[in-house]
Amino acid sequence: KAKLEKQWYQRRVRGKKKKKKKKKAPLLAPDMITSSSSEKKQGLYDIWGSQANVAEDTKRDPCLPPPVQARAGYKSSDTKLSAVELPHPGTSYNPTFNDHQDLLKDALEVEEKKEKAKLKATRDAAPPIEITEEDYIKEMSIGLNGAASEEEAEEGAGDEAEDQVKSAVRRDRKTRAQRNREKAEKLKAEELAKAKLEKQHLHQMNRIKAIQKEIKREEKEMSEQTALRQAKSLENETKPGKYGPGKFLGDDPEFVLPEEVSSSLRKMVNPANNVQERFTSLQKRNLIEVRRKVAPHRKYKLKTVEKWRKKLPEEIDELVKMKRKKKKIKVSE
Repeated sequence: KAKLEKQWYQRRVRGKKKKKKKKKAPLLAPDMITSSSSEKKQGLYDIWGSQANVAEDTKRDPCLPPPVQARAGYKSSDTKLSAVELPHPGTSYNPTFNDHQDLLKDALEVEEKKEKAKLKATRDAAPPIEITEEDYIKEMSIGLNGAASEEEAEEGAGDEAEDQVKSAVRRDRKTRAQRNREKAEKLKAEELAKAKLEKQHLHQMNRIKAIQKEIKREEKEMSEQTALRQAKSLENETKPGKYGPGKFLGDDPEFVLPEEVSSSLRKMVNPANNVQERFTSLQKRNLIEVRRKVAPHRKYKLKTVEKWRKKLPEEIDELVKMKRKKKKIKVSE
């Protein structure tokens, strides 16, 4: 009975519920469609607004060719360097005194590094070995006393073996008192080790503040290391990679001496080369592999042949005879 009442009540409630009708959206032109929900509801569109709020029309003109899409695996460059870098302010045709001095300082540092590398290469080179007469005699007389030393070594080895046999024979069994003494010493050592551990634990409990300071110091060191690592990773993003046998060295800084600086563009001395600068920029951005300059050379050996007119008449006669003999042999075969 209770079930029937419950079912009758549910049917009555369902009948009272009204079906909600969905409101139809107003018909709008494709150029009236907007990205924001409020504009969609109102059906408004600002023709002078930014194009970011307007949805792009998916339909394209069938007469026009389809847009060219880049390949999936195509990568223009894996560096964050810009195609055209800003030059140093000291390279201006009329730079300030401080900017020009900074540029000269950078150029001086580059030259000093080169000189240090040259000095290191010459310093690390092995010096010439000078062999004196005494060293020569000493080296040549090393193996003369070898037989006597070998006999002495054999005698010494025999004596050691005899001593080991005698010590093994003399070794006696331990008594009960000796075993008890060793056992007591072992127990005492274990007790001392336990006491030492307890003492260490107590000492650690008393130095909680010192431990906290150590933890803070370690955390600080770890944060510094992470900061250095992040800085290195950022530097690697703008660093040229290695995509060939050569190593990117970069160009030397372009500078002008103080007496060559002029405030007029007509009198300006331009030490730069635009083609070279673009080429190095492509290498720096990992678009071209770095290669070594190869000097013009011949891949094959030259064959020298002596001309007939430069030979003596006797040599010419001998050569003619040799050719005739070869012809006769061929004919007989």
